[in-house]
Amino acid sequence: MKHFITGVLAFVAMAAICRFTVDARADAVAPKADQTTPQEPHWQLFLDNHVLERSMGFRRMLHHPQPRGIVLPADKPWETHGVSPMYVGWRKDGRMECYYRVHWWKRGLAQGSGMAYAISHDGLVWEKPVLNQVEGPTGVHRTSTFPYRTSVDSGKNNNLILCSQLMDLGRYGNVSDPAKRFAINFEGPDPWGSYHLYFGSEPPDPLLDPNWREKFTSSGGWKPGPYNTLDYWDDLNQEWVGMRQSPNHPPARAVARYASHNLRDWKMQPVLYPDAEDSSDPRFFDEIYGIRAIHTEGLVLGYAYWFIGDQTHAKTRINKGPAGQLVMKGPLDVRIVVSRDGGLSWDRTVSREAWIPHGSEEDSYDRQVRLDAPPIRGGDEDWFYGAAVDGDHASSSPYYGDRMPQIQGVLYTQKHNRYVSLTAGNAPQILITKPIKVTGRTLQLNVDASHGEVRVGIGVDKIFRQGSWPFVATLPNFMPMARDGKAHFEKGFHFENCEPIHNNSIEQSVTFEKDGLESLQGQTVRLFFKVQDADLYGFRFK
Repeated sequence: MKHFITGVLAFVAMAAICRFTVDARADAVAPKADQTTPQEPHWQLFLDNHVLERSMGFRRMLHHPQPRGIVLPADKPWETHGVSPMYVGWRKDGRMECYYRVHWWKRGLAQGSGMAYAISHDGLVWEKPVLNQVEGPTGVHRTSTFPYRTSVDSGKNNNLILCSQLMDLGRYGNVSDPAKRFAINFEGPDPWGSYHLYFGSEPPDPLLDPNWREKFTSSGGWKPGPYNTLDYWDDLNQEWVGMRQSPNHPPARAVARYASHNLRDWKMQPVLYPDAEDSSDPRFFDEIYGIRAIHTEGLVLGYAYWFIGDQTHAKTRINKGPAGQLVMKGPLDVRIVVSRDGGLSWDRTVSREAWIPHGSEEDSYDRQVRLDAPPIRGGDEDWFYGAAVDGDHASSSPYYGDRMPQIQGVLYTQKHNRYVSLTAGNAPQILITKPIKVTGRTLQLNVDASHGEVRVGIGVDKIFRQGSWPFVATLPNFMPMARDGKAHFEKGFHFENCEPIHNNSIEQSVTFEKDGLESLQGQTVRLFFKVQDADLYGFRFK
């Protein structure tokens, strides 16, 4: 095989999926353990227009996380191809833990893979403890030809662990049953090359508990293939869901929704394709490569891996006859997509540009980027662990004559829930929500008004007749005040009753002259945000 895929083992993953045919390390402050719980009230984020009635005068701004560089290097004999973080969480002893997939080259251009375990005090420097659980390579053989290094020999002196995946379904999977908060996969002789799926109330401790597997109970089902994950429970359609690349391509790659009501009978449905607004330039041909989906803040948020293929590179095109051609060479970036119907349809309002862009040079450490691990909360930040490759997809000896690109574990950090803001300039603008029910005693904002000001008003829609016009209208008619000077706000909740906000905070409480929102409990209202020189990321009642 002359042109072999590097990057993120796409063909290995798709080989497993296709068997399923049913229907620069950087200085940073170490994160603090997340003290919130999955039961926290949902935020209304401005990732789409779901809650917006009027946003004229605002710009929707995509905010890019800060790259922290390579933090989990591929430096072991069982990591000759690379490492891909899949889960990062907190141990009981206060340290962080990472379950990451390892990939290695064997002689004869074959590939091996498994799951490994690492621990860290600060999330930047990771220790790979010896677990003595799984056979793996113990040495590296270097050559002058592709792939330049192969893993050799075998032993258990490694950090490989007996599972294929760990998922926190309580935090990011819409699961409320504490006995099913964590899901883990073990290899088994199920249909379609699938893995047994087990549930548990807490993550395993492979360091201190040799019997950790006994704390997990069989679900009676499986997930389709070793590279698919069980992403979330869809309560709208009453089924378990995993989102991954569809095997049904070309003419263009697509993402499919794998769903089952009982974890045994699975169906696959392609749901996310490139569209007419994506580039069809042969040099920069847009395709969605894959996705990591999490259920958070009452919606499904997808970290979509976008592939920018080079169709002009003849050696990396695979002809599929009437179906078209499969493009192999190009970089990957990460974009944000949103679903509010359980992953059946996706809003790409904010995904037309990269949220995490790829490196500009072919040997950039982040030429390909993808996120498979849900974020871990550290204080007021979200930490995103991903996999990056220092070369194009499908890169092999024809492109890099003296090296084989490698997958490394990387980190990005961002203020919590600050993917997108609605931003107003120096002229005050008024944002109006759709009707929303008051479900808490306090209104909180995720806001940066450190250089400006934000005030909030609250109103209830009313039917009125104005002047001699032969019609009635519903307030607010998209404005906070009618022509006759009548305000649409409830008494005590005018702009002037709101203490002005000048802070930068992910949980800024709004203060009115009245005490709290008790008088509005259970009512359906509209929120009016008066914003000047500030970024508004979202709001919630608490």
